Amino acid sequence: MTMHKSIYPTAFAVLLVLSSAAVADDAGFYFGVGIGQASANLTGKIDQSLIEEGFSIDSLSLNGAETGWKLFAGYAFTSYLAAELSYVDLGEAGAEITIGGRVPGRIDTTMDMSGINIGLKLNYPFDDQFFAFIKLGAFVWNAEANANANLGPNLGTSSRKDNGADFSYGLGLSYAFTDQVTLRADWDYYRLGGDADADAKLWSVGMQYLF
Repeated sequence: MTMHKSIYPTAFAVLLVLSSAAVADDAGFYFGVGIGQASANLTGKIDQSLIEEGFSIDSLSLNGAETGWKLFAGYAFTSYLAAELSYVDLGEAGAEITIGGRVPGRIDTTMDMSGINIGLKLNYPFDDQFFAFIKLGAFVWNAEANANANLGPNLGTSSRKDNGADFSYGLGLSYAFTDQVTLRADWDYYRLGGDADADAKLWSVGMQYLF
């Protein structure tokens, strides 16, 4: 009985050491960069506000696809969980509105969007190299909108800035070439509320380095 009593604590201690080593291998700080295509829906209030003012909308077209990119850094607690901070540039989205009726003309609008995102990243390892992940976070954003109007004989421009904090989420896949270098493919959604009233998305491919 004495031998069995000494074996169990020893075996348990060995398991603790092995599990701690496994966590240590997966844990650590990382940083990376991603680049891809950003898009945003700006029609939420643009056309509705014009209709409320009595204008007739003949057509509306979006220029929503732009190059977007992000710089990110994080800390992996385990192979399953990480906290991540990123700077996101969503490029410039725009809309072209053709006005009919009593004051025909055209209005061109653009909006630059960027911000800081902070959140959690949950990983699901298929094996030692291939992972799927989901993300949930908060997006602290800045937006600057510009409008150029050409309505009959009248020309006008306007500019407005807005900022706020809203939610974000995303998903993706990653492949680890080595213990330090990982290829990532991300899809991210960012909500911009307030006067910006935009739903922005970013598809990106990037590299991640674990210290």
